[in-house]
Amino acid sequence: MPMPASTFTIAVGSWTEMKPELCSSKDLAAERSLSPSETDSRYVGICGHVEYPCRFQNLSATTQEIIPHRVFAPLCLQDACQETLLHLIPPCLSAAHSVLGTHPFSRLDILIVPANFPSLGMASPHIIFLSQSVLTGTSHLCGTRLCHEIAHAWFGLAIGARDWTEEWLSEGFATHLEDVFWAAAQQLAPHEAQEQQELKACLRWLRLQDEVRNSPQEMQVLRPNKEKTGHVSDSGSSVIKHGLNPEKVFMQVHYLKGYFLLRFLAQRLGDETYFAFLRKFVHTFHGQLILSQDFLQLLLENIPEEKRLGLSVENIFRDWLESSGIPQPLQRERQAGAECGLARQVSAEVEKWIRVNRRPRKRKRREAEEVFEKLLPDQLILLLEHLLEQKTLTARTLHSLEKTYHLPQQDAEVRHRWCELIVKHKYTKAYKDVERFLQEDQVGRWVHKQHGPRTCGHDLSLPSSLRLCALQAMGVYLYGELMLGEDARQQQVARRCFELTKEQMDRSSAEVVAEMLL
Repeated sequence: MPMPASTFTIAVGSWTEMKPELCSSKDLAAERSLSPSETDSRYVGICGHVEYPCRFQNLSATTQEIIPHRVFAPLCLQDACQETLLHLIPPCLSAAHSVLGTHPFSRLDILIVPANFPSLGMASPHIIFLSQSVLTGTSHLCGTRLCHEIAHAWFGLAIGARDWTEEWLSEGFATHLEDVFWAAAQQLAPHEAQEQQELKACLRWLRLQDEVRNSPQEMQVLRPNKEKTGHVSDSGSSVIKHGLNPEKVFMQVHYLKGYFLLRFLAQRLGDETYFAFLRKFVHTFHGQLILSQDFLQLLLENIPEEKRLGLSVENIFRDWLESSGIPQPLQRERQAGAECGLARQVSAEVEKWIRVNRRPRKRKRREAEEVFEKLLPDQLILLLEHLLEQKTLTARTLHSLEKTYHLPQQDAEVRHRWCELIVKHKYTKAYKDVERFLQEDQVGRWVHKQHGPRTCGHDLSLPSSLRLCALQAMGVYLYGELMLGEDARQQQVARRCFELTKEQMDRSSAEVVAEMLL
């Protein structure tokens, strides 16, 4: 059944349209002339969906790099939108067009939602919901989130999963394309793009390992129904495996394993071959619901025999989609592969901080001061992840860390790791940063953590149901860390912040936190 290509929306509250300071018609609907061969490759062919006004058969639409777009946000966020978001939309839309071709929808509205908005993942043509938290720090977090949501126009909206258990067909593709779009939007040189994407893969590898260690095996499978995937009974009903399991909502396995599968395929085939195929796939299947085998069969049919390298639908199912745990090809790749340059730079910085931390407060002889390198946001996250594994960090080290990288001014993902360090080491001078995070960045579906809190160096874990519910938000996760440390001052911080924010929190998050505070 075709999905609606337009929506009627009522905005409850006070919303203002944010407009670029310098706005021209070119900013709203830029077009370029394609060569005849490019036009033909995107325009020729009969669509496979039921009849509706389709942009893939409209020549002017196929050449439109940047579709008309608007941004709506509370007036108090106008400056932040101007500084961070508005200038990113045209290059991100143009990058997506350069990779996949025709934008499936004719316009785009972006709504900045408040911290108590419970979910950002609602499937709505023409509308993207972004957390106000992406407007802090540098443009990196905002740009990557924007690229992820733009990718859903193709994978998730124009093309959907026929079996709802195959979420990877939406989230895996959006996660993989997020990196490609963002590199193109930044106009990075090929080697720079590769380095940044390798660094992102390193972070996601850490997250996937956490996910596998801390989730039930049966929920780590991307195609749990196997040969019955997409099956519909005579009555027209179908079964969604784990559809009523509350833990399913908080898992990221379909993002991460789906991303690593697509990355594996792109590496095996070569980017040029893979993305040329992906454009063809989008043209063939837009407006339709698909299964995993639709994608994989067409992929293998459209690449030369010498590039298949033993790949088959059956072994991809076996190794990637129908097994729990870490896929064997991925395990071999990570064990054999060397760190990328950006990750090696982080490792060198970690060693410097470990040396700083070991130095006595009063040194007997003058030693050379460590010189720290400037790090990218993803490098900062990796640095803090490594430092979180250290048993103890002194207050002096934490103070120096904060000042060196201006951590309170970084984006929400960096600040979350910083808050974890503060809580773990009871760094009381920075409790204000934890309070700020709990009050301003509690929006749902943010968390990238899947292990028990790392409080005070002890291996403390929330009960399974509570831990997974706590993962609904990075802010909620911090409440768990504050309470499990059994430190009176930290628990006071948690209770004070909850009293100030509980009326603005979504109901499910508030119930989880209230249970923690008992």
